[in-house]
Amino acid sequence: MSTHPGWGSWSFQPIVIIALLAAAAVYVRLYRRASARSSTSAPNAGHWVPYAAGLVTIAVALLSPLDPIGDRYLLSAHMMQHVLLSDIAPALLILGLRSPILPLGLSREALLAVAPAGGRSGRVLARLTSPWLAVPLWALATWIWAIPSVFDYAAQHQGVHALEHATLFYTGLAMWWLIIDPLPRARLRPNSQRLALLGFTRLASACVCLPLTWISSTQYSLYASAPRGYGLSAINDQHLAGASMCFIEALVFGVAFAAVFISILGRDDSRVTLGEYAAAGSRGEHLTT
Repeated sequence: MSTHPGWGSWSFQPIVIIALLAAAAVYVRLYRRASARSSTSAPNAGHWVPYAAGLVTIAVALLSPLDPIGDRYLLSAHMMQHVLLSDIAPALLILGLRSPILPLGLSREALLAVAPAGGRSGRVLARLTSPWLAVPLWALATWIWAIPSVFDYAAQHQGVHALEHATLFYTGLAMWWLIIDPLPRARLRPNSQRLALLGFTRLASACVCLPLTWISSTQYSLYASAPRGYGLSAINDQHLAGASMCFIEALVFGVAFAAVFISILGRDDSRVTLGEYAAAGSRGEHLTT
């Protein structure tokens, strides 16, 4: 009888489940407040569907069989887990938070806190999501954790594995925040710049997925010596890891390019400052109290 984890088995991780439920509860509160305050462009399914999909993506990455199978048996499962955490989930979450959710759903104090000129927290956020920091950090996280010796070590040590996932996820959030540019402000980042940044991130990812797709020798000793229980040889598993990553990255690029190109992110309604949103939010609070 095979002892390998089955594709139908899901794990129970209380910390992950609690974090996902808390994120969902906070979003519901933001959504309701934004709906009550908005007079023209109310939030809709174009907001909550991506956010919900982002939470589901995190659950699939951390609670589904991808996690145990990727830890010990299939490189392709582990690489797919990384793509979900560093690229897919952050993009969906930021899409769900774009205007009017993020500005109108926050209190006046919170809005001013995240404004670049509003205080230390706003300046930190602006620095973390600057092109010169967010994209290089995401690329470095993608490259460093893909180094075979580092990758194998992380898979065998739970604490390092958690750090790996955390850095991939949070650098992904910063990178997609930069590209989607969800906060309203007087000077929006030009679409051409966002497309260029998007293209650079896909090139950075290609530096990992293309070699895995075509190299004819196994690079990850942990997975080369792993029990073969899923009908894949070690080299075919490695090729599948690279090819599936390349496919997902190409799909992400196509969808994101179209989203920016046809301006479906509501940027025309965002050419106001956070201060104006804060003032509007303050008036809305007075009207609802």
